[in-house]
Amino acid sequence: SSSDPDQVRVLSFRPKPQCWDHGCNGREFSTFSNLLRHQREKSGVVAKAECPICGAVFTRTTARNIHVAQGKCKG
Repeated sequence: SSSDPDQVRVLSFRPKPQCWDHGCNGREFSTFSNLLRHQREKSGVVAKAECPICGAVFTRTTARNIHVAQGKCKG
């Protein structure tokens, strides 16, 4: 029965995706899609997002948008 306190529940274990490229030494990612994004960013395939005010460069447009919205430009 499922209410038996002596019953052991077996959970399937799936290792976290890891990156062994670009000197990452097995850095772990919570999801495979996060690993893929990391690999795209590190490979230079993804265009950089540049701040239109100060010229700061970001790997993600969301980071650039937050930078601009919070007025963190030094330009």
